[in-house]
Amino acid sequence: MSPPAPPTLCLLMLPLVLVLGALAGSNAFDIAAMEPVTASQGHLVATGNKALYERMTLNGTLDPDSAADAAGMMDVNEIPVRYDEAQLWRIYNISEGMQKRLPFRQMLEQKFGGNIWKENSKFLDISIAKEQLKAARSFLAAHNIESQILSDNIQSLIDQEQLESVASTLGRLGARTKKATRNGSGMHWKDYHDLETIYAFMREIRTKFPNVCRLYTIGKTAEGRDLKVLRISENPREYKKIWIDGGIHAREWISPATVTFILYQLMSNWENQPAHIRGLTWYIMPVMNPDGYEYSRTVNRLWRKNRSPSRRAKCFGVDLNRNFDIGWNGYGSSTNPCSDTYRGSQPASELETQAVVEFLSKRKYNLESYLTYHSYGQMVVYPWAYKAVKVKDASVLQRVANTAVQRIAQKTGANYRASVTHEALGIAGGGSDDWSRAALNVKYVYTIELRDRGNFGFVLPPRFIKDTALEGWTLAETVAQAIG
Repeated sequence: MSPPAPPTLCLLMLPLVLVLGALAGSNAFDIAAMEPVTASQGHLVATGNKALYERMTLNGTLDPDSAADAAGMMDVNEIPVRYDEAQLWRIYNISEGMQKRLPFRQMLEQKFGGNIWKENSKFLDISIAKEQLKAARSFLAAHNIESQILSDNIQSLIDQEQLESVASTLGRLGARTKKATRNGSGMHWKDYHDLETIYAFMREIRTKFPNVCRLYTIGKTAEGRDLKVLRISENPREYKKIWIDGGIHAREWISPATVTFILYQLMSNWENQPAHIRGLTWYIMPVMNPDGYEYSRTVNRLWRKNRSPSRRAKCFGVDLNRNFDIGWNGYGSSTNPCSDTYRGSQPASELETQAVVEFLSKRKYNLESYLTYHSYGQMVVYPWAYKAVKVKDASVLQRVANTAVQRIAQKTGANYRASVTHEALGIAGGGSDDWSRAALNVKYVYTIELRDRGNFGFVLPPRFIKDTALEGWTLAETVAQAIG
């Protein structure tokens, strides 16, 4: 798909890039003061930046190399994917019998180029490109299937998300204070950040709390990026352990934002944390899928998988949450390398999966909780996902989830649902949550599907980050209390 004329967003971002040129090296977050102060360049740009690059070079604002850096592009020759006039549909009443008679989901993906956003027992959210809208409507009508349009132009959601990011950054530049230093990471929770800003934040915490924190590089991705985990503990040999990860699916930007907020909540007031917080060893991995995450920021906002190459030249990536060795190659995954739910060539075929499996398998003693953050749907769910059976202690997990859901409602007013995974989201094998339960015997295993319920889906505007992240922290805090 060829790119349209440069959008209004590019015109809005141009003066911002020029301002940033004068502020290179300034920071947005001083962990010692625990106060956001300015903005760093790295997180300002996302998809649609080829137009920005062209505008800056054509009018002579910047030379090509500097423009590429400012636009945050991996390769200026790789045209960012746009979703102009693509629609997001919610499809209802797809019975199990209909699925058996007709490979409905597969037809929507393969025949009409649909992209599944969310699927559960009640509905399916799917995006349809504008070229396929008429044919897809006819298909649904022919089978008497009810549908609702959630968004009539997905690109407008993406543009709005970016516009809010620009406005937030301009506001932060105006609020610059004397507390800024050259060591700040640039972290705050009014915008989404790139991988380097997230990793800089982790390094900053490690530096500020050397007696409590240890930063691990547990592996490398196919594109050579580090896989980083931060340990927080006053007694790692003895304390019970809790694992938290985010960003296993690239397009779920609210997930890494939430996990970094959990880090902030822990360390901004560590010495005054209650015993059930300080008495644990925390392992925190904000981005399990760095390659996919960066690709979603620079090329395709709705990319889900990692970026490992496959035998099909035009198809990249494996769904890491279908790649773990539990119910692998079962229902809810695909054997097609071009599918968003491709399960990989074998269990744990991916470097990211291998790194997490190896790291946690060596630390399974006293590992009490595995929390993995996703979006969207506003749910707190627990095993099993790969089969329609509950774990033996499901009543305990349900009780803790209910408590978390109640506390979330009290804090932010958001309504979450607590349930067993296969009932809420349907059956899907190869998930990291099920693996941690089956392979490591972890007790408190939860997947939290963060905001929202479909109005924005994966493209959650930055104005919702703080409340959503607080909801994620509330679950972690509740589980920590249950462990203690």
